[in-house]
Amino acid sequence: MRKFRITIFVTASILISALFWGFAGIKFMTNSVKKENLRKCTSLIVSKLMEIGYKNDIRNGDLSITGYQNLYDVQDYNINLSFDIPSKMIFGKLKMKSLNLSDTLNRVYLNLENNMKVKLTSLNGNVTDFLHKNDYLEINTVNKIRKNESFQIEIEYEGSPENYGFDSFGFKMIDESPVVYSLSEPEYSPTWWPCKDVLTDKTTAEIILNVPNELTAVSNGILTEVRAEENGSRTFYWKTSYPIATYLISIAVGKYDKWSDIYTSRSGEKQMPVEFYTYPAYTENAKSDWKNTVRMIEFFSGLFGEYPFVNEKYGMALFGWTGGAMEHQTISSMGYTMVTGNGKYENVIVHELAHQWFGDAVTPESWKDIWLNEGFASYSEALWEEQTNGRDAYVKTLVKLDYGYFNGTVYDPEGYIFGPVVYNKGAWCLHMLRGTVGDIVFFKILSTYYDKYKYKNAGTRDFKKVCEEISGTDLTYFFEQWIFTGKGRPEYVYSWKADKFQNKSDTGVYMLRINLRQIQENDIEVYKMPVEIKVITENGTENLRFFNNSRNQQFEQPVNGKPLEVLIDNDKWILKKIQKEEYKNTY
Repeated sequence: MRKFRITIFVTASILISALFWGFAGIKFMTNSVKKENLRKCTSLIVSKLMEIGYKNDIRNGDLSITGYQNLYDVQDYNINLSFDIPSKMIFGKLKMKSLNLSDTLNRVYLNLENNMKVKLTSLNGNVTDFLHKNDYLEINTVNKIRKNESFQIEIEYEGSPENYGFDSFGFKMIDESPVVYSLSEPEYSPTWWPCKDVLTDKTTAEIILNVPNELTAVSNGILTEVRAEENGSRTFYWKTSYPIATYLISIAVGKYDKWSDIYTSRSGEKQMPVEFYTYPAYTENAKSDWKNTVRMIEFFSGLFGEYPFVNEKYGMALFGWTGGAMEHQTISSMGYTMVTGNGKYENVIVHELAHQWFGDAVTPESWKDIWLNEGFASYSEALWEEQTNGRDAYVKTLVKLDYGYFNGTVYDPEGYIFGPVVYNKGAWCLHMLRGTVGDIVFFKILSTYYDKYKYKNAGTRDFKKVCEEISGTDLTYFFEQWIFTGKGRPEYVYSWKADKFQNKSDTGVYMLRINLRQIQENDIEVYKMPVEIKVITENGTENLRFFNNSRNQQFEQPVNGKPLEVLIDNDKWILKKIQKEEYKNTY
């Protein structure tokens, strides 16, 4: 998901401005404040605002109830919805097919917000008792189902969904036409439908949406039928046969123009529809902005492995969120204000598409692992830039992602889970991993990780294990300092000198000595990393590579020609700060 909250960033701008003037003081009248300080200031303010305005959205559920939920496995959801749009009401019927995993399952718990009114529940066709409190729906199953037995629960409910988070469920008017849409990440599915809202219980789903005749209803998977009803409405039947997490189930209802393209699978055996749904006023701009979608699918399929839902579709549909997009499985929801016609937000299109591999097909095992979604998708933006515009564009994209300061760890982020540390530093972690293991190994890691956990869940330690298996290297140091424990970056100070070899024949060889220190405080004592060094000599350029594994370290290397300049990590493989100092003979 790419998120741009207008209200937060307007407020942020005001606070940043105030803090900026206070920070700069009277010197601002004559001197510019260093870019690094402004980045740090901006990152701090945005992070704090997000923590205040958007607390960690992960529910602190009752562990005993969670234990009960683990006693059954959902096999399929059938979600049937109709709407009273003027009243902002939904009317729902849910069928949930499940497998009992225990002989002690005497009640079934589903997640459902308290404001939704449950009218009826049944178990295998028989009306049963229920209790709805504390945002859980408890259904009595005492002595009614045995271990390893399949069962079906049906629920009738209605209500006006609360709008939480980024826009968990919305009714709006856009260009004088109604729109209805969902955005359930991370745990807002229960605002509009009863479900076992557990990341690791992925299942198939059918989504049936009844809407006024002039509207179109879009959802996950393939459209199996559109039925005209006697009351003048239409019912859209969507079905996905791939495992899907609850937060990725989507509805997008509106007055849509539709057009499509074709993606041909890597084997050449399958032609998959790529479908686009836009509000009429935005159609021409979207046709320009979204024209590279098939090329993107081809690129990422070649890099990561075949598009994961090739037997269904990929698509994009505008929805009522003004400032961002969401990677709903097979049908990304795109904020309508981000369709400009000039390609300004192509990175967002890339980001949501990349999630189909990392987030949708491979879903995190917990929200602590959210960087496996967002860091991977943000890094994919840089990969697309590299593919289309070359290495310099790739590096430029990563430089833009570096705020100069990140607050917290990449794994299990503090407070608000959708902050820059997850998106931006997460992307940098992948970039640095690439620099550590090399291109061939790195891209084999990504494709192996995707293939191994496709349609399943994976955690950060699962990813680490794949990295180590493919590279043949113990990468504990890398994951600890960049992902699990470290909150900062190395701060390097370096110096160098070169002495000509003294021998009978003048070979023109110099002994280059480089001193490298790390001076960061209150963080990782030593960031252990391979460091690339570019040496510019009177005879040309030499590239060196050393493994820096101590706080103070000296490297020595003979070079052919008198060194004129020494550049540390000039190709920006390390998230760092660096400064040069005068060389000292003692180290």
